[in-house]
Formats: sequence, structure tokens, C-alpha cells
Amino acid sequence: GKGFGGKGKGKGKRGPSGPDLPRTRITTEPVTGEVEAWKGKYGFIRPTVPVDHPMAQQRDGKIYVSMSDLVSGITELTPGALCQFHIFSDPSGLGAEEVLGS
Repeated sequence: GKGFGGKGKGKGKRGPSGPDLPRTRITTEPVTGEVEAWKGKYGFIRPTVPVDHPMAQQRDGKIYVSMSDLVSGITELTPGALCQFHIFSDPSGLGAEEVLGS
């Protein structure tokens, strides 16, 4: 594919990760969930309704969220709080984007 120059980079890494992987959105409407953990620049959300997707069980049903996917000027999520978001899949699993905190 295009844009994957630089042979030999990334050796020894455990599979693809990070916020720059190609994404495929799997939700058409925003869904809700509860913030399970927040670790500075990223965290995990447990969706209110379990996600029907082959990769949904990879992280015990939790959805990864990066600080770069928070909207409305928020920079962190509070564990236990409800939030609203879209779900995408990328090579590393499921993630949340356009995340609105409560």
C-alpha cells in the first residue's frame, strides 16, 4: 500500500498499536459506556451494550480510548463516569473515537 515506506522499521514490537493505525468505524449511531480506567493519556471504556464484533473480546470487552479521541475540549475521562462515543476497529482491536465525557 501507499505510505508504508521505510523497510525494517518497528522490529521487535508486539503487533500494531497507537492512534495512527487505519480505522474502520463500526457504529452508525453513538453508543454509551462507562469509563473503566484512565491512565494519563489513554484509558478503557466498557460499553453499556456489548459490542457485536469479532474483536470485541480481545480486551475482555473493553474499548480502548486515546486522549486524542476526546472531543469538546476534555483531556481526560473520570473512571465510573458515563460517556458517549463511536467505535472503530483497527489492526490492534476496538477503540473509541469522538468521545464525549459526562
